[in-house]
Amino acid sequence: TVVANFEMKGISYVAMNYTIDVTNINPLTKINCNYIAQMPFAHGYTNSPNLDFDQSSLWWGETFEGVKVTTALAKQKGIKTMLKPQVWISGSYTGAFSLANETDWQTWESNYRNYIMGYAHLADSIGIELFCIGTELKLVVQNHPAFWNSLIDSIKTFYDGKLIYAANWDDYKLVPFWNKLDYIGIDGYFPLSTATAPEVKDLISGWQSTINDIDQYRLAQNKNVIFTEIGYKSVDACAHEPWNPTSTNLNLQAQANATQAFFEVFANKPWFKGAFFWKWYPKHETSGGTNNKDYTPQNKPAETLIKKCF
Repeated sequence: TVVANFEMKGISYVAMNYTIDVTNINPLTKINCNYIAQMPFAHGYTNSPNLDFDQSSLWWGETFEGVKVTTALAKQKGIKTMLKPQVWISGSYTGAFSLANETDWQTWESNYRNYIMGYAHLADSIGIELFCIGTELKLVVQNHPAFWNSLIDSIKTFYDGKLIYAANWDDYKLVPFWNKLDYIGIDGYFPLSTATAPEVKDLISGWQSTINDIDQYRLAQNKNVIFTEIGYKSVDACAHEPWNPTSTNLNLQAQANATQAFFEVFANKPWFKGAFFWKWYPKHETSGGTNNKDYTPQNKPAETLIKKCF
């Protein structure tokens, strides 16, 4: 098994509606994780400029208090944080979000700015190392570059950590402001193979044109790359459309093979600074397992593999 010399050996750490303690962090140290992504969600609505991120309506792990506690517990174990606030839109894909008129856009921009700035100030106050300014907001990013430039400039006036944006795998080349950020961030759900149970070697060849594309692009931008998310469900054909596989047939080996192929391809690329696996639940003992079909690697062969590669 290849050992990944990543700067960020990351896990997307799920915020829950209960408080956590150090026993919820210890399992991360056992897989050699050195970074977690914390993801406080704001609730958006199709065709509406409204965003709901009132602290009283959030789950504990998404609140300022929850982020503070989680960050401090992780820090005690030598684990850093990427804070990655993201918008969840009921019933539709965030990347397709758009609004009908300029007045609505101004309202949305104001709401989003308030949401992001609150967490950016929190990140600054507790020494969070990496801050993600947005996730998979394809049309908003393409159509409102001035808003994003201004938002980034505002954050830079007080936040000393690194900045990133999480582009979806199919639109990272359309982001107009990489030059203002420290890394190119990609949610790496690239389609690799239509096979039900592809072998590692087939998945590695499935990566080749993609990795060449990323390499050429990041060279032109003069930036290093992080996968702000990557992961595979433990089902048949999990690497065909990793963002939403259609099969419900359990296949732990397919998940493990896709995970291994990722490491084989990216482990020793000096410009590739790490990845955040989607996703990890605080109650490790009762999460995932050999009957679980979701993304988490917990208590599955994929976890053992991540531990070895990290």
